[in-house]
Amino acid sequence: MVESGKEFIMENVLSLRKKMTQRQLDDEMEKIGEFLQSNGATQAGPIVTVTFSIDTKNKEPILDMEILVPMDKVLELSGDYVFKPLFRVTNAVYARHKGNPADLQKTYNEMLLFIQENNLQQITVGYNVLINEPMPGLTLDDMIIDVYIGINPNIL
Repeated sequence: MVESGKEFIMENVLSLRKKMTQRQLDDEMEKIGEFLQSNGATQAGPIVTVTFSIDTKNKEPILDMEILVPMDKVLELSGDYVFKPLFRVTNAVYARHKGNPADLQKTYNEMLLFIQENNLQQITVGYNVLINEPMPGLTLDDMIIDVYIGINPNIL
């Protein structure tokens, strides 16, 4: 079910945006976990992923992505990592996707149809909030991903 007027907020966020393959994405997620551990920080909420675009190179998809990880404390970040004290999406259209992420496009299609039918104006890409991450004993079919798309609050 698609809902509107939702908000999503995170504090002390580590952000990484770069172009990468799926394998590189998995490696980066692992590196972020190691970085947090080596700096005495822990993940303080669900990981958020954002895909800005997808290109293909040598028949392999290259994702322009951002990974957002809320932390339990403020850290000095450098290199590819950027610190965001506050990350907030307000006035968003929201839907919960249950199941394999390969089917996430169906959820996006429902949301985009809702936006269109209600004459709303999309102003952000979709933010995928990983409510439960893949763990031993869980399959991809057990995943839950909340999706937020920011909407222009102005009535024009």
